[in-house]
Amino acid sequence: MPIAKGRHPQRTRAAQTGSPRRDAVRKILLAAGPLSSLLYVVATDGLAASQWEGYRRTEQMVSELFAVGSPGRDVLGPFPWLYTALFTAFGVGVWNSVHGSRALRIAGGLLIAYGLWNIMGALYPLTLGDDASIPMHIFATNIQLALMVAAMSFVAAGFRGRMRWYSILSLAASALMGMVAFAAAPGPNLVLGIGERISIGAFLLWVAVLAVALWRSGLWRRGPAEERKDPSAR
Repeated sequence: MPIAKGRHPQRTRAAQTGSPRRDAVRKILLAAGPLSSLLYVVATDGLAASQWEGYRRTEQMVSELFAVGSPGRDVLGPFPWLYTALFTAFGVGVWNSVHGSRALRIAGGLLIAYGLWNIMGALYPLTLGDDASIPMHIFATNIQLALMVAAMSFVAAGFRGRMRWYSILSLAASALMGMVAFAAAPGPNLVLGIGERISIGAFLLWVAVLAVALWRSGLWRRGPAEERKDPSAR
């Protein structure tokens, strides 16, 4: 029996049957992104804040909920590890969803790094009433912010149309309100609490929107040539 174009029929069938499985895996990984955003909101301003009598969500930093000595810290014990696992899985999902786009591949790598670096915040938390804990916490946070900004920038570069503009606007809102909140620290005050939550919220929502955009995209099975022929894929 002749083999067309030198390809073994079993390998061809394996590739065909493997594609749906691969698509299902990447969608599961992408779904970890919105789930991580939901977990963040529920665990922090939901569970942890409810354990701290007198905590004011509109005036105090989210970092205070993770601080040593915080009444909500015990509730958040497993959170950094679970959030790290979910977000890193999301980054892998992005990486596996963007064949043919170098910018989006880089963004996927940066999102994986962001997820893994998140654990540094747990290793270097704030300690209530101890200013000595601040420098290392700020260092860990700033590295994570740099990864976030870089990832959003490469996603904006890799997409076209609405997703590009949405990424640019989300990055601008997150960065601007983050700087406003930083200037208003240590608080408590409305600018700090609300500004930080807008900054964080813009990123958490962007993660969910990116997951939806890639969920429906065909980039995961396209080569560079096909990608260039179909700009709507981005």
